[in-house]
Amino acid sequence: MDTYSTIHVGNGALLENTIKLCKQALGECEFHIITMDIETNKARYKHLYNPMFGGFWFGLGKRGKVIWALKQAVFMIIHIINENTLQLSSNKLTFTEDQKKAIEIIDTCDICISCGGEIIGDTYSAALPFWLFTYWMAIKKGKKFILFPQSVGPLKKKWTRVLVKLALKNATLYAGRDNPSYQTLQDLNFDNNKIMFMPDVAIQQEVGHADVHSYFDDRDKKVIGVTISKPPNHEMRQEIDFVLVVGEQIQKLSPSDYKILIMPSNYVRNGISVDYELCLNLKERLSFQFEVAILENRPYFPDEYTGLLSQLELFISTRMHVAILATAAFIPTVTINTQHKIRGYMQNIAMEKFCVDYENIDQIYSLMLEIISKRKEISNGLQSSNEKIKKEHEVFIQRLKHSCS
Repeated sequence: MDTYSTIHVGNGALLENTIKLCKQALGECEFHIITMDIETNKARYKHLYNPMFGGFWFGLGKRGKVIWALKQAVFMIIHIINENTLQLSSNKLTFTEDQKKAIEIIDTCDICISCGGEIIGDTYSAALPFWLFTYWMAIKKGKKFILFPQSVGPLKKKWTRVLVKLALKNATLYAGRDNPSYQTLQDLNFDNNKIMFMPDVAIQQEVGHADVHSYFDDRDKKVIGVTISKPPNHEMRQEIDFVLVVGEQIQKLSPSDYKILIMPSNYVRNGISVDYELCLNLKERLSFQFEVAILENRPYFPDEYTGLLSQLELFISTRMHVAILATAAFIPTVTINTQHKIRGYMQNIAMEKFCVDYENIDQIYSLMLEIISKRKEISNGLQSSNEKIKKEHEVFIQRLKHSCS
């Protein structure tokens, strides 16, 4: 119900592996996907629809945003009143084709799933009421609503906590993908029998076919992979120049032994994303010393991206989901704790040592040396952690099967 776009590799991994687990729990299903980017996702999926609120307010000016918000508020109020009183056909109370189609899909489907990753929190609070309304409507219509493993919180604003409690109080199953999320679900006083801790589904990602050396002239050197990004700085309450600080750490390595593949994971259609631009700047910095390549400026589906990750010596990432894909392929990974969910994941796989906070970012080089000297041991540890998490997913699959029977 809240799929963003496979144009972001992490979102693609969430969607692909949510479908995978659903099929394991429920058998063959027909999936109708509400997504922010039909154009990219249609390369792999069918039955795609715009969100109930279309493209939201993006691209509108200040006046346009106010008008848009007022229209959506009227729409939501009408439906809240209707669902609690007359219960007229919801389709007759729509103003746009996106609203009508989204409601039709909710009416048609037996089970509705949120797999958005981190929508339920203060970080993206501006969009939160609209997604929560979509969830609320599905629940109000008597659909089984599953909150797939995701980040819940931080919810430090009183109004966001209240809205989440009201919208989701009658959901079928809630899963937090890290301990803070699990604790937040409990703190919201939902039915404790419906709450569970379950690691991120992206760890189920299958490895596709790709040749990492095709990006280079020299096929002999080992490849270090790196992605940097522009995180939501308000969570860590400071900004940091990743081109400078990550670049300095990588430059301590020997260029005669290693080449660098820069792997942006968030793209945009018909342009250059902020992440890609940062990665280009890192490429420029490192090119004076190393043979450096960067992924093409195009969408990468998660199986192809994981195929590239699987051939690295090690990976450095400021993004959680591509770090999950790397570790799921048993590739030792150094993560930078740009959001609390990253440390939560590294704790899940017993690799918290390789998660660095901003104030300790100069540890990256020593952690890389440790990985290089103990690579097989660390890789074996990742394999064990993956096997353990997949067993936990089996528990989730059984709960999902039972809840939806």
